[in-house]
Amino acid sequence: MRCVKMSKKILVVGGGGREHAIIKALKKSPDCGEVWCAPGNGGIGYDAHCVNIKATDVETMVGFAETEKFDYVVVAQDDPLALGMVDALAAVGIPAFGPDKAAARIEASKVFSKDLMKKYGIPTAKYETFDDPAKVMEYIKAEGKYPVVIKADGLALGKGVLICENEQQAADGVKEIMLDKKFGASGNHVVVEEFLTGPEVSVLSFTDGKVVKPMVSSMDHKRANDHDTGLNTGGMGTVAPNPYYTPAVAERCMQEIFLPTVAAMQAEGDSTIFGVKHIERGYDTLENALQSVGARLKTVEIPKKM
Repeated sequence: MRCVKMSKKILVVGGGGREHAIIKALKKSPDCGEVWCAPGNGGIGYDAHCVNIKATDVETMVGFAETEKFDYVVVAQDDPLALGMVDALAAVGIPAFGPDKAAARIEASKVFSKDLMKKYGIPTAKYETFDDPAKVMEYIKAEGKYPVVIKADGLALGKGVLICENEQQAADGVKEIMLDKKFGASGNHVVVEEFLTGPEVSVLSFTDGKVVKPMVSSMDHKRANDHDTGLNTGGMGTVAPNPYYTPAVAERCMQEIFLPTVAAMQAEGDSTIFGVKHIERGYDTLENALQSVGARLKTVEIPKKM
């Protein structure tokens, strides 16, 4: 990765804890000057100038960035990335941290992500994809294995995954996602996936499309209620580093998941973050979520100090 001087006037897009953490990290750099956040929140207001623009309002956000002459924009939330905010910023000459719309499909579409893993031989749970509710249930009944996992294809704030213990729960889940449209257009397609057991390991990485630099591992807690009996949430905290992510596991994941995914995204688009799960028979990639440091493998521009 080529290090460059951090621009002085920075806009961070988003309004949650992730964005606040990014802002605090950016402000540690002596090269970081004025920091803004849109939409931000009350807490972020202590560390940055906040302006009430929805993160998904691409046109207004880009117009604001142009008017205020920001040197650099960090697009942190998934939705504006999937909507092409980085593309729109690039079109007006503003560099941004984040993938373009095409590359963001690996996070925005579980169907794309799973198909990518299958195409390039990256370990992942057995699955099928559907756009017809009736065919979903035909497949689930034919497989006859429970629990079964049903995932809305698109973004759903971390809540679009249902773990169904029996046929009735599966039928209710299909109705909720595909017919009742609980998650809107994100439920037009679904992934039906085998249920994996074992400790969860999440590893986020920075990459320029060739080199992978993992961050500290963690264990995410998503399901509500004691003993993981409830629905998925957007996340209720983490343990980091993850005790299950030993050096041997890390090396295996690097060789079997991380680097092959980067190679696959080079062929298809861009670079990635990884989520893996430790199960009895090996390490299957559950999700490939994308956080690029340049659009379509162009010259990478990242902070010298953070």
